[in-house]
Amino acid sequence: ENEEELNNNADNISEDSVTPWCNYKSILIGVVLSMISGALFTANNFVINQFDVVVSDAVLVRCVIQIIIFTFIILYSGDTILPENKKKKLFTVSQGVVGAISFITSLASVSFMPVPDALCIIFACPVVTMVLSAAMLGDRLNSVKCFSRTMLLIGVALVFQPAFLFSNQLSSEGSVSFLLTATSHDGLYYVGVALAGTACLTGGLMDVLIAKCEGVSTPVLVNCAAVSGLIIIVSACQVLQGCRVLSSDIAKISWADWIILIGLALSSLLAFTSMTLALKLISPNLVSSLRTLELVLAYGVQALMTGESPDICSCFGGGLILSGVLVLTFQDKISELFLVVQVSPYVGFYQTIPAQYGYQRFGD
Repeated sequence: ENEEELNNNADNISEDSVTPWCNYKSILIGVVLSMISGALFTANNFVINQFDVVVSDAVLVRCVIQIIIFTFIILYSGDTILPENKKKKLFTVSQGVVGAISFITSLASVSFMPVPDALCIIFACPVVTMVLSAAMLGDRLNSVKCFSRTMLLIGVALVFQPAFLFSNQLSSEGSVSFLLTATSHDGLYYVGVALAGTACLTGGLMDVLIAKCEGVSTPVLVNCAAVSGLIIIVSACQVLQGCRVLSSDIAKISWADWIILIGLALSSLLAFTSMTLALKLISPNLVSSLRTLELVLAYGVQALMTGESPDICSCFGGGLILSGVLVLTFQDKISELFLVVQVSPYVGFYQTIPAQYGYQRFGD
């Protein structure tokens, strides 16, 4: 019996020594996958921006490839194209339509404005998610959420610099006539702002609708968004000019353009797959925090490509958005910190107390 106990203890010790290494390995792989996903998404945006890719063609090719791949996955796994429950079916279709609009407008925005500015506005999506979650899901708003929301809104304002707050013109006395001076933008820039704002609003709504789709598999949700995007873009091509894939100009598309379109579609799917795998290895909060590094990467790439330093207001606004997203991501930890840490009346400095005792004192 003693030998068996010693053997069991040895096995437990060996398992305990292996477990931390496995956890660190999983965290490391998750971080790498999340950063690969962010780099691919950023690269796609710069390719569309620099090579003047027709957004409708890019969306069309991606939706077709996405439908083929995920329909095969759904049929192979024995799942259904849509859930049988009517309520879940309604939410699934709704998130597909809203997600398609968010995806299309986010790609279109980088055709009219610099990639970092577009990402700054799109990354303010947590503000919309926060408000809609409180209205539709019953989530409670706290001081940390309101603080992060304020940082995000100020950051967005500094990025796209609205005319009623910023101006390039000086008064007759040489002083600034408005609150701040800003970089001048043409009319197309504000078209990009409108598209990025639409992507931000629909992205926040999509997050809430996905939360309503409990029990619905990821391939079903993604496939529904691809079908919705295909329907939207085919309908838009009947009105808007420039779509070559659905016109007689398809024969004029060069092999280089086809490689770019297919490459964008495959890299987008690879980025999405990397992010999905990362979510299975590390916490969603860490994934969303790492995704905010896209802002830093985008500003760095923009500076290297143009040879000009970024606008100070835009950089400061991007920093506020980055900080706001990080505060929102770790809001639970911050709230616990305020509850757990309190001033000791005896020694006169901040003393950490057990969480359970802190909650009891807080309740009293």
